[in-house]
Amino acid sequence: MKYAILLITFLGVLAGCEDTSSISNAVASANSKMEAQGSPFRYAAQDSEHMVLTLMPLPTGPTRAVPPLAKKTLEAITTAENRKGRSVANLQEVRYLQDGREVWVLQSLSSGIAYVVAFANPSQADSSIRVTGPTVYAK
Repeated sequence: MKYAILLITFLGVLAGCEDTSSISNAVASANSKMEAQGSPFRYAAQDSEHMVLTLMPLPTGPTRAVPPLAKKTLEAITTAENRKGRSVANLQEVRYLQDGREVWVLQSLSSGIAYVVAFANPSQADSSIRVTGPTVYAK
């Protein structure tokens, strides 16, 4: 009887290791794809069964866009937020990606909300803007 309990416990530990390995593999695979796409987001294992999306730690500072272009960008983000049923889009911070794009992080009480922004030329007020998002992530 004692050996049966030990065997059951051992098998349970092995199954738990397999689950942990499985989630680790899923996280590694997803993160590899996100890195290849240039995404500032990565997955982390929340427990042995769930992954959560997080925002990478990146340098912060003011937007590189001139004020009129920054204003147009925030207006575009506000429009996107309104479509999602969120009436306010207050900018919390701007994070920099190595390729020149910016991650505009909004103030939010529950989860993180971010947009990836690319400017054709951030020093020109009439520059084109490409806004991708929103991406909701775990803080």
